[in-house]
Amino acid sequence: MKTKGKIGIRLLFYFGGLIIMTLGVAISVKSDLGVTPISSIPYTMTVVTGMDLGIATMIFSVIVVLLQILLLRKQYKLINLLQIPIGILFGAFLTVGGKLMIFLPNPTNFTLKFIIMLISTVFVALGVFLYVPTGFISLAPEGFLLVASKITKIKFATVKVICDVAMVIISLVTCLIAIHSLGSVGIGTIVAAVLVGTEVKMMTKYLGKSRDKILGVNDESKSPVNNNPLINIMKKDVYMIKSTESIVEALQMMNEKKVSGLPVVDQNEHLVGFISDGDIIRHLSSEHSIFVNSDSFDKMEFNTALDSILTKNILSIAEKRVITVNATDDLGEVCYKLAENGLKKAPVMQGEKMIGIINASNIIKYTVSLIDR
Repeated sequence: MKTKGKIGIRLLFYFGGLIIMTLGVAISVKSDLGVTPISSIPYTMTVVTGMDLGIATMIFSVIVVLLQILLLRKQYKLINLLQIPIGILFGAFLTVGGKLMIFLPNPTNFTLKFIIMLISTVFVALGVFLYVPTGFISLAPEGFLLVASKITKIKFATVKVICDVAMVIISLVTCLIAIHSLGSVGIGTIVAAVLVGTEVKMMTKYLGKSRDKILGVNDESKSPVNNNPLINIMKKDVYMIKSTESIVEALQMMNEKKVSGLPVVDQNEHLVGFISDGDIIRHLSSEHSIFVNSDSFDKMEFNTALDSILTKNILSIAEKRVITVNATDDLGEVCYKLAENGLKKAPVMQGEKMIGIINASNIIKYTVSLIDR
């Protein structure tokens, strides 16, 4: 009963947060100073075509989900298709919210418009503050940002800024061409881009602990990461090598630590590549025939070639597009990534931090242990 109660509370926070967000968007439209960046494209569709903002939001959600599928392909999780009905529901809330705005007086001067716009940012921030920590299906635009961050290996916050700017530019250009005005973009768009994030941080700082306690999301023992078998079976003592080192230093570390590969990190210990003994052998065999045809072996030529390659920087042959797994991935997803990419191991990431390496042998041993029980 306790779990059901928590789920009920989380659902209340989830849908309550979505409703409050839609009211914030509707209020921003009322201000006539521009909407938030993430709502700029749907609102552009509204001002250009005359369609209802709720309908435009529904269409935009479907398009964004399709983009996620195109980017992830086989790695796309079918459960994320629920972003479509959630987007439709969000659009319906927007339609209702828009109709409620008739009860607000039309702002007649810039000061009143600006005040209404500021109120809209508080509503949007409060909605985000309530809905995001519930852990349920995200809205399609947020889902796209997560996908883009995952594929590009760029921080989520950076991806969000890039996408916000791109959506504002698309909206601005479309409005200038179609209706010869700024349309959905205005000073409110810029203010909202700055204020909403700041307001969410302030709410989290002063009210976050109370919210998390109510939602039951601050108990680390219930964390999906801590309960994931991946965390328990992966290798946590990870040997890493700096991106400034040479190949010979990588080989020496591999030999000393008795490992076949090493993650390559920059000065901030961010993962920038992965080098294996296979990378070195493949490079030698592709560049020097003596490693392919033993009949042509010459000791002096071999030593010259070996000295030449061992002094190179490891990034010259390391794999830079590293396939990683997330700490929250289940073992089925991990197995799929390893098999799909022909890998025996992959770094395990928690946000920007590498917390371990998972080997195929780790998974096999774990599977055998389950059979033996």
